[in-house]
Amino acid sequence: MTGQARLMRLLRDRSGTAAVEFAIILPVMLVLYLGAFEASHLIMTKRKVESAAEAVGGIVARSPEMNMTRLKNVLLVFDGIAGDVEGEDPKVTITTVKTDASGKATVDWQRVGTAAGVASGTPYQLADNLAGLADAYFVVTRVEYRFDPTFDVGGVFGGVKFDRTFSFRPRKGAEVAWK
Repeated sequence: MTGQARLMRLLRDRSGTAAVEFAIILPVMLVLYLGAFEASHLIMTKRKVESAAEAVGGIVARSPEMNMTRLKNVLLVFDGIAGDVEGEDPKVTITTVKTDASGKATVDWQRVGTAAGVASGTPYQLADNLAGLADAYFVVTRVEYRFDPTFDVGGVFGGVKFDRTFSFRPRKGAEVAWK
C-alpha cells in the first residue's frame, strides 16, 4: 500500500470522530455546568444572608429595648436563617440612629455582632432617602459578606462581596433603648 493510499484511507476513516468531538465539547460543557451551579449557589446565598439581615433589623425595630441577652438571641435568628454559608462569616452591624430638629443624624447605640461599635453621639450618614428627616429614629442593619465559590470557574465568581443595608422605624415606641 502506497503512502497516498494510506492517507486516503485515514481521511475516510470516521471511527474516532465522536471521541474527538466529545473531547472538544467536554471542557465547554463542564465550564457551563459548573458556572450555572456557582451562579445559583451565589444567588441562594445572597438571598439567605439578606433575608436574615432584614429579619434581624425587623426584630430589633419591634423591641422596646435591647440588651446583650436579647442581642445574642437575635443573632441566633440570623444564624438560623442564613444557615451555614461558605466563606467568611457574615458581619452584622446594628445601629440605632437619632436625628435632631435640623436633621443631623447621630448614633444612639451600635453593635457589630456582639461587640460595641462606634460611640453614642458619633455622626452617622443616613441613606439619601432618609437624610434630612427631623426628629426621627431609625434602626439600621448592615450585613457584609464575601462569597467564596466551591468551584472557581475561570475566576468569574471568586470573591464576590455583598454589602446590604436595611432601615426600619421603631414599632413599639419612639426608640429602641440599649439597657
